[in-house]
Amino acid sequence: MPRTKVDLHVHSRHSAVSGSARMRALRSTESFTDPVELYHAERARGMDLVTITDHNTLAGSLAIAHLPGTFLSTEFDSWFPEDGVRVHVVALGIDETTFAAADQARANVYDLVALLRRAGVTHYLAHPLFDMSGRLTPASVERMLLLFNVLEGRNGARTGLSNSLLRAVAGRLTREQLEAMAERRGIEPYGETPWRKALTGGSDDHSGLFAASAYTTAGGDGTPEGFLRAVAAGDCEPAGADGDARLLAHSIYSASFWKIRDLLRLDGREDEKRGLRLLRRGFGRIGRDVPVLEKTLRGVRSVAPGLYRAGDPRGPRWESLLECEIGSLVADPRGINAVDVTELNRRLFVVAQRLADEVMGMHLTALLDPTVRQTFRQRVQSLSAVGMVAFLEIPYYFAWSFQSRDRALLETLRTHFLGEHGDRREKIAVLCAAAPSAVGPGATCALPPGEAARVDDRDATLITCSVDGEPVPDHAVDFRALAWRPSPDGDGPRWVVPPLVEIVDYLEEEGFTAVHTDSTAGQGLVALAAARLLHLPLTGVVQAGDLRSSSRPADIGARLQRRLRLWFYRRLDGLSVPSRTSARALAAAGVDPLRITVTPPDAQAGADAGGPGAAD
Repeated sequence: MPRTKVDLHVHSRHSAVSGSARMRALRSTESFTDPVELYHAERARGMDLVTITDHNTLAGSLAIAHLPGTFLSTEFDSWFPEDGVRVHVVALGIDETTFAAADQARANVYDLVALLRRAGVTHYLAHPLFDMSGRLTPASVERMLLLFNVLEGRNGARTGLSNSLLRAVAGRLTREQLEAMAERRGIEPYGETPWRKALTGGSDDHSGLFAASAYTTAGGDGTPEGFLRAVAAGDCEPAGADGDARLLAHSIYSASFWKIRDLLRLDGREDEKRGLRLLRRGFGRIGRDVPVLEKTLRGVRSVAPGLYRAGDPRGPRWESLLECEIGSLVADPRGINAVDVTELNRRLFVVAQRLADEVMGMHLTALLDPTVRQTFRQRVQSLSAVGMVAFLEIPYYFAWSFQSRDRALLETLRTHFLGEHGDRREKIAVLCAAAPSAVGPGATCALPPGEAARVDDRDATLITCSVDGEPVPDHAVDFRALAWRPSPDGDGPRWVVPPLVEIVDYLEEEGFTAVHTDSTAGQGLVALAAARLLHLPLTGVVQAGDLRSSSRPADIGARLQRRLRLWFYRRLDGLSVPSRTSARALAAAGVDPLRITVTPPDAQAGADAGGPGAAD
């Protein structure tokens, strides 16, 4: 029998009341997507049936109920009374009468589930391992496994780390384990084989861009009723792609765009806009009938004319990229539905980040290169441009932090349910201070003791940052610097500015579990930012002369540099130092002694020779 494909978790503009306190403070809905447009997008991406699961309302589903191949659904906010853990319960094929009763019962998840069972409504627990209330524990997950027989195994807005762990826990669950949980929690499992969990999939899309990125395939006869019976019977499985930080960031950009459009009433009549004329300057009318690509090109030429001066190739190069990646979609009758969601996500990131890097690189070069002469006003303008680009990239920073914030919790759950603790191989990103040309085959960039041998086993990846004209070694992953300050003697760069967003994106994409650096400058600061954003441990190396104080009291620059290094070292989770003297100096400066490891003398032979940090 053919399998029926349905995105069982997607939102429209009727998800009006956000579960986020920040969103409520901004008086913003979680989604601005029109239900009918969402319906056509789902069908264009191959969904056989369509439903909409807005928060605590049937309005989205009712808006498309007249269209073929639809059924009513909703996503209820509910809570476990024992610990206040918040959960989302998706009810599929629910009628309006049952919805009204369930809406009254949803304050207690046990009451809600009991009502849905009595009414024969197929339901599942959405993103079980997503900690919405900050109270999720292994005990909470045990209650979920006892109460629900259908779980969301692939959520298109959650990362593969979370989705794969849920699938592993559900797939390895045994009858004996579930009975032990029932005895501990006092909850009677439901059904004949409650240890056999059915898994669904849904995009959890709020932006209108990534609908059907994840979905459910199930048996049945192709009708909504047959599909729902198959899901309830466990004849279903999740399909599609997991989410990532890029997808979340692009969803935030989309929501921000429509919120600004709504606030400034950019599609309203002119007489309604007079009070907003100053704010609207530079936006123009952003309507659905306006060619967005042309508007984007004009905007970039206006705000970044430096990319086009004196035959500069950066502007035309970016426009060519925009036309290749996005223009082809605009020209296609299917629009963004012409490519799958993973490809769309990649294209949006490549185009946006290339433009951000070009603009930031242009202004940083003017600020750092002493051969570039700028007036005070021009320097202020360059600093403002750099700050504006950094501000516009905030959704990426937020998305990385948000998507990885539960990393420690997931490891706790992995240990509790799967018994896997420390069994997985560590994958270390080593951000080197040395230029690529100085990093030879087998170089370790001052890896901590015991880690150097792991480079050859590919457990550690060397990450360098090059400038124009430098050779790039095959064994290292290299990123081109946004800007750099030449050394006084002209022998290579003195200080480089690595592309933070590109490097952090690479670390997340490749699934690194730890970060290490031998730098306190550009690469070291990127390592610190990446580790904090991705919630990864960060280790570093103290070089021989890093703690040496200047002998000249007037040498303010050297003293400031030493203070900045100490500030950096205090924020590392582990430090490798060349001697016990260096360790004592760091401890006296406020670094936690438990984080300091003295490198064996033979590994640092001669490293401190003649300096105040010599091995003792």
